Amino acid sequence: MKQIVLIVGSSGVGKDTLLRNIENKIEANFIKRYITRKPDENEHNYYIDDIAFEKLKNDSFFISTWEAHNNKYAIAKNQIKSGLNIISISRSVIKDFEDNFENVITIEITLPKDILYKRLKNRARESEQNIQKRLARSYKKIDATNIIQFDNSTSLDISISNFIILLERIKNESII
Repeated sequence: MKQIVLIVGSSGVGKDTLLRNIENKIEANFIKRYITRKPDENEHNYYIDDIAFEKLKNDSFFISTWEAHNNKYAIAKNQIKSGLNIISISRSVIKDFEDNFENVITIEITLPKDILYKRLKNRARESEQNIQKRLARSYKKIDATNIIQFDNSTSLDISISNFIILLERIKNESII
């Protein structure tokens, strides 16, 4: 059986940090995204240029694609295996997975707005105006059939522990 766990959340809530820190602590298939920008040190993705991306997209290699901030992202069909599949995606493509798989749970990683603001400021990637736009966008309701909110405002160690417990419960199908 293929279990799909979609990880969504605003930029800066700690999705990549959580995933990087649990990768060797839970038996799961951590899906890498294809992206048209260089991944930063917190990400484990495949970088491809725009031409290769479009070729793979036209050849139906991907199950889902999306664009964000002038970059293209995708998930390859052949990466999804039997067992627990953990996939960090855009909230805009949740339906791509819900339409193609029976067992899909979306985990929205959340933070209080003031903590998210501090994290975005500390990253120093964006202007104040862009940070404010992100904050306004980050609190819109997510459209998903099975959604669980995960508050990532505790210490990293506690968040990692709680996240693993949640994923183990999903894996053992005690939450669906």
